[in-house]
Amino acid sequence: LSFNLPTEGMLRLNIYDITGRLVSTLVDGKLEQGYHSINWNGMDNNGHAVSSGMYIYSLKGEGVSITKKMVMMK
Repeated sequence: LSFNLPTEGMLRLNIYDITGRLVSTLVDGKLEQGYHSINWNGMDNNGHAVSSGMYIYSLKGEGVSITKKMVMMK
């Protein structure tokens, strides 16, 4: 997941399943301004591999709010 932050600030990047249940939190903290690329290893917050299918990622922070769908393929 790649994104560009217009300003430095607090950011949260969450992955949800199609029903809206939180699967994983990839980022929850302060990031610097600029381009960032975060890899999701396909694991949930408990360290279990998730199944293939549709997921939603939500990126929210100071100056940015993005919600998009993605497909996990194994």
